[in-house]
Amino acid sequence: MLSMNTNEIIIDKDSSSIQISNKITAIQRKSYNYMLKIAKNEFKKDPEKQVFTVTAEELLVFFEIGDQNYSRLKNELEILNRTQIRYNILKKNRKSKIFGAFTLISEFEYERGIITYSFPHKIRDMILNPKMFGKINLVVIKSLRSRYSIALYELAEDYLNAQIPKMTIEKFRDLMGLDEGQYYKFSMFKKYVIDVAVNEINDRENINFTITYELEKIGQKITHIKFIVHKKENTEQTGEKQKNFYRWKNQIVKNYKEQPLCNNLTELNYLKWTLFFIDKNGFLGRDVEGNRTILEKEEAFKVWEFLFENPKKIEVVPLTQLDILRKDFRGKKIEQITTTVLGSRVVTILELKEFKEEDERFFIEIEQEDGTRFWTQKSFSFEEILGMGFVE
Repeated sequence: MLSMNTNEIIIDKDSSSIQISNKITAIQRKSYNYMLKIAKNEFKKDPEKQVFTVTAEELLVFFEIGDQNYSRLKNELEILNRTQIRYNILKKNRKSKIFGAFTLISEFEYERGIITYSFPHKIRDMILNPKMFGKINLVVIKSLRSRYSIALYELAEDYLNAQIPKMTIEKFRDLMGLDEGQYYKFSMFKKYVIDVAVNEINDRENINFTITYELEKIGQKITHIKFIVHKKENTEQTGEKQKNFYRWKNQIVKNYKEQPLCNNLTELNYLKWTLFFIDKNGFLGRDVEGNRTILEKEEAFKVWEFLFENPKKIEVVPLTQLDILRKDFRGKKIEQITTTVLGSRVVTILELKEFKEEDERFFIEIEQEDGTRFWTQKSFSFEEILGMGFVE
């Protein structure tokens, strides 16, 4: 039995088995994680071991399911054993050769409160000895009620030291294990899935991060979601960091007063030719082609905070127009509107993929919605590209 008197029981869980089509209940996912931890402990002692055991009482007591719910646990394991899920949905592990669908446990026997189980042969080594994994805390899993919260928590841990990739709404629905007709209205999906998961995670004091999210849309339709993970800091660390921050900021103001500061903050959605400066009074401003404005307090603090974490960005980077186009405009989308012979209008969304320069003019590689790419026959001036109407 795993120790009960601890705030942390960590399992290195393979990324592919974190990013699954979550068509299992909270109890099933909790039970699977516990059984995986038991198996990994035994696997370390005997790498040839194929079959593992755990008592039903361990699962019931640890997850506070109720120590008399033996029949309920048995039914949950039967469903878990026959439910197929798809692996590696976000393809974090791009080298994984696993495709198709698998059951999380290949077989189990339940006799007198003893559960004997094994894992699918094809993925056994990946599960028990992962090369790419997230560190999942079973004590945290224990405290979460919603299956959506558990799935999002595991996903956040899997990407804790990186960014969770932006994904389509369809992809995130898949990760949450929703059928096509479930929460078909986005308002319902947001209320009963996204917000339930985010709020429950943010309410837990034993989770060392919080989560926010941003939505993107094309026209009126919400198409993508981006989750942002914010690590928590204790009060003592925060106080010391604030002191260091203001000490650093005062030194930068002193060194760079009335001088250009940086021009490479695309991470904060500034175009690369936006030049920053500190005025004679120590205020941070931006200069776009000679038009100077002082930043509002909140915007300035966001820039200062980013520069504090990324001090190399303070330097002004020499840029060519081709540098700017490749950095700031690759991936941007434009609308092409054509009129048919019958007079109807057809709107096509085209994505800018690459630029090449020739005699101070630029050709653009464009990708159509069907994936076809082509280079424009016409060349454009730098100003013409800046003036294009981009789709948000």
